[in-house]
Amino acid sequence: MGVIRDWRDLNAFEIIRHPWFISAFLAGGLAQVIKLVQGWLRTRKLDKKTLSAPGGMPSAHAALVTALAVAVGLTDGFDSPEAMIAVGFGTITLADALSIRRAAGEHAQLLNRIVERLNLTGEERFEAERLRERLGHTRIEVVAGVFFGIAVALVVCGFWDFWK
Repeated sequence: MGVIRDWRDLNAFEIIRHPWFISAFLAGGLAQVIKLVQGWLRTRKLDKKTLSAPGGMPSAHAALVTALAVAVGLTDGFDSPEAMIAVGFGTITLADALSIRRAAGEHAQLLNRIVERLNLTGEERFEAERLRERLGHTRIEVVAGVFFGIAVALVVCGFWDFWK
């Protein structure tokens, strides 16, 4: 690892060897897998769409950005510029999951109910695809994602130090 002085120095695979990348994407990926397993336990059907679907417990977005920020802090110091950037990025992501995406889901729910009522009372059928209502997260889903991200970063960085 080091400074890139020439295009020949670019090695895209270098990023996956870093604990920041491993922590972030392991936390986000495992959070999605947890949702897949929860869905299977609830319905006894394996819905692979869950792996890329927003919403649910724990928040994969929260887990990913928290694991990134914690891993950066553990490896470079929590007072480093990189850690501050990761915390800022994470804060925006968490606020988005709790407010904007959640509000969009509530709007979708309302629009779906309006379409249903129009179709029940109107002479003409109103053709509209049902909107996805589960877009954002509840506070508990975000908090669970944050704690999950912290745990994954601690484990990954702990093993990283052990193998050095």
